[in-house]
Amino acid sequence: MKKNYFILLIVLGFFSCQKEISHEVVNTEVDVYVAGYEFDGTNYFATYWKNGNPVTITGCGDASSIAVMGSDVYVTGGDGDGAKYWKNGIPVNLSDASKLGWTNSIAVSGNDVYVAGVEYIPGGNVHAVYWKNGVPTYLPENTRPVQPTDNYPVSSITSIANSIFISGSDVYVAGGENITKVILPDPNDIFGAPSYMYGISALYWKNGNPVYLIQGSFYDSKADEAYSIFVEGQDVYACGALEARYWKNGNPVSLGGTVKSIFVSEGDAYVAGSQSDGEPFQTYFGTRYRTVAKYWKNGNPVKVSDGTKDAYATSIAVSGNDVYVAGYEEKTAGTQDYIAKYWKNGSPVILGNVSKESGANCIFLVKK
Repeated sequence: MKKNYFILLIVLGFFSCQKEISHEVVNTEVDVYVAGYEFDGTNYFATYWKNGNPVTITGCGDASSIAVMGSDVYVTGGDGDGAKYWKNGIPVNLSDASKLGWTNSIAVSGNDVYVAGVEYIPGGNVHAVYWKNGVPTYLPENTRPVQPTDNYPVSSITSIANSIFISGSDVYVAGGENITKVILPDPNDIFGAPSYMYGISALYWKNGNPVYLIQGSFYDSKADEAYSIFVEGQDVYACGALEARYWKNGNPVSLGGTVKSIFVSEGDAYVAGSQSDGEPFQTYFGTRYRTVAKYWKNGNPVKVSDGTKDAYATSIAVSGNDVYVAGYEEKTAGTQDYIAKYWKNGSPVILGNVSKESGANCIFLVKK
């Protein structure tokens, strides 16, 4: 299930071929939690799986993020009817339904619960926000340095908070900002209609202070959105959603394809995403290639799907020498009928009910 958050957004490694496991508890040194959804043909149901065992979240269509603290399981998501999260299946409201908010990411530190997302007030714009124990912090917008050529009136600003990470007392939130400017019509234009320009910037906020990773230009295709953030020591890592790259302390590393999630372990950066470099197939428009789920370790690609079916990696976590990648893959090539799964060191584990469509958005590991 896909959501389009920005309004008017212009938007070899190894593979271990093993039998897929369906709804089987996997004996590992960690408990594996994966958040996502199932679709029965009529309705979407937010679901998380603990070691392959499904738990449905009532009142939520899609689980976007998951965190576990002790025996408590925290899940974000929703359908835009007011920002909230679920603690052990019980909803905790963050905003009222009139603001059409939703939540994208959650982190728990001690007794504090941090949630990142957006609020949309009808008649207004989408705004990035995070909540600490239910108290909102609205993240500043349009703080990018003004360029001399940016002398057109701003018609709208939308922003989004995609990912939240807590490091000590510091709160890091990754996201994007879309500024729409109106170009006044040429008086000689018989139609008199204005045109628009868009500047889409990737950034993160540290304790509410913006740090721009890509300052979207109104005059070329430079644009991105920061989709995931991770902090290790003094180093801040983020990855871009629209163009495959990650940043370490603001310095970009290009990858290829599209990326969704970043995890850092002992200085190694793991980035999960997808790339169309699988098996070729013919379409009306010519030869295309299947999409492969993969991750990059320090920029080096590792395939986790075999390229015979379209597959997408959405989240990554690392425990010791084990790399876990969550996502979804076609049940049969070319059908666009997907099933949630994760791959441990390239070995696939099916999560979703094979009779339904499903997807996985976030993976979280808890040491036993």
